[in-house]
Amino acid sequence: MAAKFLICEDQRIRVQEIRQILSANPKYQVLETFSNGRALVDWVKQNRRTADVLLLDIIMPVMDGYAAFFELKEVDPNLKVIFISVENSPPLIKELAKQGAAGFLTKPIQRDKLISTLKSVVGF
Repeated sequence: MAAKFLICEDQRIRVQEIRQILSANPKYQVLETFSNGRALVDWVKQNRRTADVLLLDIIMPVMDGYAAFFELKEVDPNLKVIFISVENSPPLIKELAKQGAAGFLTKPIQRDKLISTLKSVVGF
């Protein structure tokens, strides 16, 4: 069984990096990518389907990661969200965990850190 992922990141190069890392594991499948939170939320609502894990940037145009996170929690409370940000703030990380985030990664994303975070979230 494959773990299904959504990626929401406005920097195309970051999306490509994440996709490349995920594609190295045959048990990981990227369903879709988005460049802003609004497109992500609309897609999930329209398709009535989601993934196992969402990799979600915080700072994006149109709708940021925070707003998308809270809206998606209402649609799919079981979706595991790993936040991505350039800001490495312990109070921010603590607050996101308190709100239900499954993990937090700092940009630029380190391959080993992404892999270990994914393993802890999906179990493989």
